[in-house]
Amino acid sequence: MKKTIIALSLLSANGAMAASLPDFLDQQDIDSAEFKCLGEPVKYSAADQKYVDMLWDETLTYLKAYAVALTNGENSHCLNSDEALFDSTQGGQKMCIMDRRDMKLMVKNIYQVINNPDKAKQCFGAREEVNWIYNPGGELTKRSPVAQHFKRTTFDEFFKTKVTNKDVQKLGKTFTKNFAKMVTGDEVKMPSAFPYDISANALPNLWAAAGWFPMYAEESKRNDKNFNNIRGGYAYAEIFGHWGLLRIDEINGEKVGAEVGMTVQSVDTLYPYHNHAISEIYYNMRVPACTNQFKSFAIRADSPLLKTVKQDDKMRRVQFDAAQHNGHTQWLAGSYQQDPLLYFHQNTIHAFDVDGSCEAKPEERAIVSVWARSNAHDKRNDYGTTLLCESAKNPGTPANKDEVIQCDLTHLKW
Repeated sequence: MKKTIIALSLLSANGAMAASLPDFLDQQDIDSAEFKCLGEPVKYSAADQKYVDMLWDETLTYLKAYAVALTNGENSHCLNSDEALFDSTQGGQKMCIMDRRDMKLMVKNIYQVINNPDKAKQCFGAREEVNWIYNPGGELTKRSPVAQHFKRTTFDEFFKTKVTNKDVQKLGKTFTKNFAKMVTGDEVKMPSAFPYDISANALPNLWAAAGWFPMYAEESKRNDKNFNNIRGGYAYAEIFGHWGLLRIDEINGEKVGAEVGMTVQSVDTLYPYHNHAISEIYYNMRVPACTNQFKSFAIRADSPLLKTVKQDDKMRRVQFDAAQHNGHTQWLAGSYQQDPLLYFHQNTIHAFDVDGSCEAKPEERAIVSVWARSNAHDKRNDYGTTLLCESAKNPGTPANKDEVIQCDLTHLKW
């Protein structure tokens, strides 16, 4: 009952979000927010605006819950903060996530949007004209008037026409067929830090119409280092951010680095070891089918377990022996209940291993996450780029869990 009351209290009489702020935010800075959009505001017809409004309402609902969760210290020793795992090696290392300056700024930006919805809405659009984000189709679209109104290329058409690898095409067809089952149902649950449900069970329009990108499916040199089952079984959507529905360049003259959305990764897959110079955050939203079904690996760039093998003016190449005798202990299990929040500092090497052997119908299941990047505005670092690691023994091929992995880390600029 408590969470129902919280959820209802977030809505004011006119339907807009109310906002009681965390202690570290300045109310005046929130209330007086002025927005500069990325691109010109879109003008919609009255018929279109009805559906844009539906999408906008669910966007605000999503963002508000995310900000509340990040600043909720009820289930940890943290003050005004949830607790996050940031390194899985050496027994695992955790921190209060709001101790990070980039996280404070991201939460600040979200509250500036929520407290000034009419101003922020000028930077919002359905983005139906963007030709590289897609509609999953199927049951998800049938449940969403918005996804039915704003037409996008479907996953089905994408995997048929944009993907040349036959194995990836086949896997993508299965992914598409089962996507709605992956993101809905009793297996999808919010971590306890969230005040209410923001999954596809509760926000059908947002999850269907946000615009999804199967980012590894098409042919590229990078994907030589990827596994086919990830290429055909992974997608993400961005709600708030440079590529998303809500595209804000600046608030009160300060650049906005927040990118917030969701990810879906099929079971029976290893999301390969990878890194990027932008910090990243995940909230696990799945009930595990068995113990240790969802395992994560994360190692900080300055870890003594990493060996530098090459450096130049652009990058530092490092190796990590994933086959060492205690290598399995470097992976930690998580779920919507157990260590649901992950935070990866810049250049953290990370990977996700999802077991499908305990699923009755593995083709219908995935790990579902609330996802974000917090300092994506810093284009001096590898903005928009995910760098896949490789096998040290066979460079240019994916690295498995039982060998030495090799990764190129960006030299960060500040």
